[in-house]
Amino acid sequence: MESLAGQVVVITGASGGFGALIARRCVAAGARVALAARTMTALERLVEASGGPTRAIAVATDVANPDDVARLARTTLNHFGHVDVLVNNAGFGIFDRLADARLEDVRAMMEVNVFGALACTQAFLPHMLARRSGQIVMMASMAGLVAAPNMGGYTATKHALVGLSRTLMLELEGTGVRCAMICPGVAETGFQHRAGAEKYPRIARLSTCTADQVADATLRAIARRTHGEIVVPWYGRLLALISYPLPGATRAVMRLIG
Repeated sequence: MESLAGQVVVITGASGGFGALIARRCVAAGARVALAARTMTALERLVEASGGPTRAIAVATDVANPDDVARLARTTLNHFGHVDVLVNNAGFGIFDRLADARLEDVRAMMEVNVFGALACTQAFLPHMLARRSGQIVMMASMAGLVAAPNMGGYTATKHALVGLSRTLMLELEGTGVRCAMICPGVAETGFQHRAGAEKYPRIARLSTCTADQVADATLRAIARRTHGEIVVPWYGRLLALISYPLPGATRAVMRLIG
């Protein structure tokens, strides 16, 4: 197992899904963690299982609320003294064809998936830059690399997050701070209950993975201080690679598979 001994990791969206698994992996690897989500009950259980406040703290956080994000940064730094890694994991999806999508749903996804990640990054990045050490981990998606039917609003948020991540990688060169972008395919988590699993296009079956694979890939990225992009499963990148130079062929594949 990769060692994160002595590191402090902040994880948003930590009450379930990828976030909870990543938190458990980080604690098992020796890290101390600040767990952020809106659901305190689940966070408190995770803190107890992690060994209590010397190893983990829970901070009620809606990443779409600037006051909550500021409190998360302040509480974490006051408690642990420094932060090594921020995992921007909070996010959700609602799937609909664009003709049927509700603007309020798309705005809500933008607030959490994009502006929430940006707000958290801005809250912790000055501290990392001052120390010339740290890492921002962005939980993006294969949907941020390849468009698919029924996912227009969600895909727009993840394409935006991919753009932010790639820009951040450029801006952090020479600062001592790294940025890793994780792009998972479809994994079975609580995400599907809200998104509407029945609306997943069939093409999504080409990029299925497990939540454990995503958590393990994230832990490796943290332990190795990765500065770059990771697609899970790895072969999902093949579809992403052809989508840019061959958009017509990509649409033909989408029509064929659905």
